[in-house]
Amino acid sequence: MNQKSNGFNSLMKSCNVVYPILIYFLVMSLAMNIIAAITVKMGGDIDKQYMMLQTIVAIITFPFIYRFYRKDKQYPTVFHMHLEEVLQKKDKKQRIVNGVLMFLCGATAGIMMNNVMAFTTLEEKSIAYQEVTASFFAGGVLFEILGPCLIIPLLEELLYRSVVYGRLSDLLVLKVDAESKEEAARQKKYRWYAILFTSLIFGVMHMNIVQFIYATILGIMLSWFVEKSGHLYGAVVAHIGANLMSVLRMETGLFRWMETGKSIFIIATVIFGIVTIGLVVLIWKNNTKEV
Repeated sequence: MNQKSNGFNSLMKSCNVVYPILIYFLVMSLAMNIIAAITVKMGGDIDKQYMMLQTIVAIITFPFIYRFYRKDKQYPTVFHMHLEEVLQKKDKKQRIVNGVLMFLCGATAGIMMNNVMAFTTLEEKSIAYQEVTASFFAGGVLFEILGPCLIIPLLEELLYRSVVYGRLSDLLVLKVDAESKEEAARQKKYRWYAILFTSLIFGVMHMNIVQFIYATILGIMLSWFVEKSGHLYGAVVAHIGANLMSVLRMETGLFRWMETGKSIFIIATVIFGIVTIGLVVLIWKNNTKEV
């Protein structure tokens, strides 16, 4: 009887992980279809205004995902109790330093990974990626900043790094306190499983090979930031940093110097990689010192 009950509870918890993702895409798709139809009826060009439409859709979708987030916070789970314990150990200075370092790390990691992907032929071979890129930069700088650099990172972090990652952690880690070194090691191992699974889901949901690789790697880093900061803010600011660099790279000449020669491009990629590693080390050190 207990085995059946435990099996049923595990199944329900697994459904609770998937359910918010389905709601997210259902609401996004439905809202986009309705808004696109209205735009066409009013004589607008969907292709040229895509990012404006995407921003509006993200705003419409936000309350649905925020409801899942508030529900998990209202009835604290193992995951949220764990984060609260981590957060309480940090003073104001540590939290501010975390925010700055994680933003910079997201920015430099984004530049480095975009450069690495440019070395491959995947961008040229992936038609889906090319279509997404064209859409990403359609609609004007205002909506590129408002949507991909502010609203969408917050929305995706609420979904993936809080709701999905949190519920996966609850599925794998059954209690907050580690009563022994063995239990602490077990909890750490399963949290890393949750990080990996969440990141793979995050990558798959981008629907093309280029963004799958990029988002999976970025997702691992973002989940680690949540664990280290004890809060969602670290992942949000890092995500904003990564997306902001993409917009600045496309819409300004800020990074044009990297494209003046192949050797310069390679050196710049290595430098950004080293800086990213250095920032990760600083983040780790900032979160291991005692308050």
